[in-house]
Amino acid sequence: MRMPDHLNKPESRRRASRFGALLGCTAILLLAACVSGQNVNPGEQVSDDQAVMQQNEKATKLMQLGNRLRAKGDLIAAAEYYREAMRADRDSPLPPAALGDTLRHLGKYREAEEVYHQVLSNHPYSGLALQGYGILLIEQGQPDGAITLLTPVVDEDVADHRVFNVLGIAYDALGDHTEAQNQYLAGLGMAPGNRSLSNNMALSLALQERYEAGIAQIESLMTGTEADKPLLHNLALIYGLAGKIGDAGKILRELLPEPDVVNNLAYYQNLRSMEPDRRRAAILDVVLKSIYLTFNGTEESGA
Repeated sequence: MRMPDHLNKPESRRRASRFGALLGCTAILLLAACVSGQNVNPGEQVSDDQAVMQQNEKATKLMQLGNRLRAKGDLIAAAEYYREAMRADRDSPLPPAALGDTLRHLGKYREAEEVYHQVLSNHPYSGLALQGYGILLIEQGQPDGAITLLTPVVDEDVADHRVFNVLGIAYDALGDHTEAQNQYLAGLGMAPGNRSLSNNMALSLALQERYEAGIAQIESLMTGTEADKPLLHNLALIYGLAGKIGDAGKILRELLPEPDVVNNLAYYQNLRSMEPDRRRAAILDVVLKSIYLTFNGTEESGA
């Protein structure tokens, strides 16, 4: 089957440095996932990504079982249920998108890439599949490959906010924070108030050393609910990067036991001592590994 034009274009194989190894630190750095269903307005893209799924009861049940296993950390079993859901519903991009992201977390990058190629050959503009494949490329050290994949979708005016979110991450990975922020703003123009896009904008500003702007961006997202916890971790991170260790510690002590607070603060200090490229790579590596997309038949939940 012929791949769509925007997937057939030659990808640059220039690999950004592999995001560097994280510091040997036991800090619990709970960054909010950069792209996920949780932060998408319920109802968006339902006709595109979930309508067929909602009509197939067997596939829906298989997806639910896979999601439960995935939430428990049993990724291998979850992947099998997603495969069964793909066989039960060959029209929806939801099961293969879930399988692709699960294979990514299992480190099975080649298999994941094959799954994404398959789903995108049938659904070349699926936001779910495009965001998953884009993240896969970035995690493999190919942010330029993600840009090659996604830019034509934008040029053809068929991108949704998830595509802009992944493009923002890719440009941040390459160190072009101004362009990354342009992508996040474009996504926010489509999905005003989207927490994932807004959160990523804040982290991008911090990577650009515009700490006060990043802090203000995070604080604007606070709701005073349990949903704020990942944002508070990111707020502490930005305070730490800005050298405001006391403020970072105050936030962390509301979230973590003291030994973990000490470890996180030491981690922030180590980040501050790094060269900018290494610091960016370390932060983005944590961010990418924290991304757990979820696929529950609505757009209401995620990492």
